[in-house]
Amino acid sequence: MEIRSQSKTGPRVPSPPDLTASHRTQLDALSQQWVNRLAQDPACFADVEVEIHDQFRRLADQMTASVLAKATGATDQAEPGKKGGPRSPMAPDGPPRNAP
Repeated sequence: MEIRSQSKTGPRVPSPPDLTASHRTQLDALSQQWVNRLAQDPACFADVEVEIHDQFRRLADQMTASVLAKATGATDQAEPGKKGGPRSPMAPDGPPRNAP
């Protein structure tokens, strides 16, 4: 199955090892920015904390897509579901039966 991010024509999701390397690079840069902001303004800690949680949530979403793409393989294709054949008519519901 081919997994793409953002849309059917978006970029392909990278493999887990490639994504891990990319995450490390992103996190190294971001962590330095967060440290610098906190050093300049410790009162912004709550904002930085929210940004950190949001960033890791996005990274987790990317890793989930990457693992799914790896697990399903690039050549697997979803097969169309089988259409149901003709069904025999069901008996209409009758009045409730009283227990003896």
